[in-house]
Order: sequence, then structure tokens, then C-alpha cells
Amino acid sequence: MINNKLFKNKGFTLVEVLVAATIFGILMVAVTGLFISTLRIEKNVLGSKKVLGQISYATEYMSRALRMASKDKVGTCITSGSNYESVSVNEIKFINTLQNRNCQSFFLNKNQIQYETSPGIIVALTSPDITVENLKFEVSGEAQGDSLQPFVTIYIEAHAENGPTLKVQTSISQRNLDISY
Repeated sequence: MINNKLFKNKGFTLVEVLVAATIFGILMVAVTGLFISTLRIEKNVLGSKKVLGQISYATEYMSRALRMASKDKVGTCITSGSNYESVSVNEIKFINTLQNRNCQSFFLNKNQIQYETSPGIIVALTSPDITVENLKFEVSGEAQGDSLQPFVTIYIEAHAENGPTLKVQTSISQRNLDISY
């Protein structure tokens, strides 16, 4: 005769196996969802880091050049007696003393911040990996007779592919005093 007590203690019932499989499935879905969410967050953080790095570089480069701009006394680059000239909302032109007094401009073209150092020579400050949606220059005190120190505010909105849009603003005052000549 077979002892039924031994068989009852050695196995699992179908209900027990189904309950255990259901609990395991629910846990796996939760862990997988958490893992996917973490990967998305990491992708956004890396994209933001890339955008911030490039925008920081572009902002620093533009700030340095704009800070050292000089007055155009004869009007070869911009209006005579001006420090900066706002060509449009997203383009500024000036004489860059750091580059042999070349006429230089910063502007937005094809979602990249670019600059022109001399006629026909255009260099990108940001890579095609990021999209610059908006670049604005607000200029005040650019003319000789306005009694204001030249001042430029730069607004930039940019993002990486499928990443959050970062908005950056900085203001620059010209290093040399704007005095009458």
C-alpha cells in the first residue's frame, strides 16, 4: 500500500504554482518598468548634459568676444560710433578686438549658433547633435550719444533629440568704458 501522506508533502498543487507564477510575473513587470524608466531618465540627463556643455561653450565664446568688442569709429563694419549693431533679433555684428579687429557676427542658422569672422568664413559654435530653437540678442547702449555703457543680453533655447528644452540667458557689458572720442 502507498502512503498518501508522503505524496502530499512532496509536491505543489496547480493553484500554488499559478499563484507563484502570477506573483513572479507581476514582480518582473514592475522591475522591467522601473528599469525602462531609469534608462529614459538617464537618456534625458545625458541629452541635457550634452546641450548644456555646448551652450555653455557657445555662451562663453560669445561673451568673451562681445565683452572685448570695440567701437567702429569710421563705419567699416557697423554704424559709425557704435559698439554693436543688431542686424536682426537673432544676429549681432561688432568689431572683435580679440581677432585682429575683424568684423564679426553671431547668428542662428539651420538650428546652429554660428559666427562669421570675415566675409564668407562661417564657423559653427554648436554641433548638429543639438537643436538651437531660439537665439536672441537684446542690445542697449550701443550708440555713442546714448550715455549708457554697451550691454548685450543673450537668450538661447536648445535641446537634444527627444530631450528637454534648456533655456539659458546671460548678460554682457563691454569691458572698455564707452567714452566720447
